Amino acid sequence: MNRIILLLALILGLTTFQQPVALAAPAFKDVDPKQYGWAMDAISFMVDNGVVSGYPDGSFQPGRWVDKAEMTVMIYRLFDRYRPFDPNGYFYVSDYYHITHFADVPKNHWAYQEISSIVTRNWRNVVFPSPDGYTFYPDSKLNRIGTVNVLPVLWLEALDETDDTSIFGITSTLRDIPVIITSDTDLSSIDDFLSDGRSYEDGKNQTNTLFPLLVLKKGDEHRFYDIYSGETAYKIALLQQKGVMTAWNGEFEPNEMLTRAEAVTILYRMYMSMKESGYVDLYSSK
Repeated sequence: MNRIILLLALILGLTTFQQPVALAAPAFKDVDPKQYGWAMDAISFMVDNGVVSGYPDGSFQPGRWVDKAEMTVMIYRLFDRYRPFDPNGYFYVSDYYHITHFADVPKNHWAYQEISSIVTRNWRNVVFPSPDGYTFYPDSKLNRIGTVNVLPVLWLEALDETDDTSIFGITSTLRDIPVIITSDTDLSSIDDFLSDGRSYEDGKNQTNTLFPLLVLKKGDEHRFYDIYSGETAYKIALLQQKGVMTAWNGEFEPNEMLTRAEAVTILYRMYMSMKESGYVDLYSSK
């Protein structure tokens, strides 16, 4: 009898010990640990928590480019407590920000629920007003600057220093982020850039477009000249400082296309940064 009890206890113990292994992400045939070691934790976390999934043939397709609809769905699923149009929710926003009609996201679109549930009018450089309603361009593949625009970057803990000069000090180290610097007494060389399309008044897709950052210099101080420059510089600097999207050899590579492996890694890093700051539970139940 004692041997039977001991054997049952051993079996139960092994079952309990092995349970977490069963919850790990499946081994995808096209995710080589040597090639994608940097993304393995992110892929496992995202698959285990139902943010993304593999394909019926056992692949993950880590190198496939990600479009705006897919990235928005990932954000929706990972940050499942962010529902800005829920009047009982923590992040409720007024109807003023609610987009009731997307010109290019019909109700039968596969990602309509996710897009219409979290995308608001103030997602600058993500939605664009047009005569037919707001355009989203859901099938547009994202590059890295487009990813900066789509990410809810401001959910991250604020920069250590938020003045323009400090932010400029971070972005100026990136060789491939275009900057136009002029004296605050001579604006003739900078005003022309305000009509370069950055105000997106015609509804065109500018998600992946990086316009030059316009900077006024006075002595050792720098000030961003327009809203676009200030917001874009802040987002890039924040992602750099929090280690969510980082430079490589002094380059941010804004025009490089976003892959599935990169997308889940960026979102995972963002999630972990918010967790470290202690308030991820406000946004996510994962």
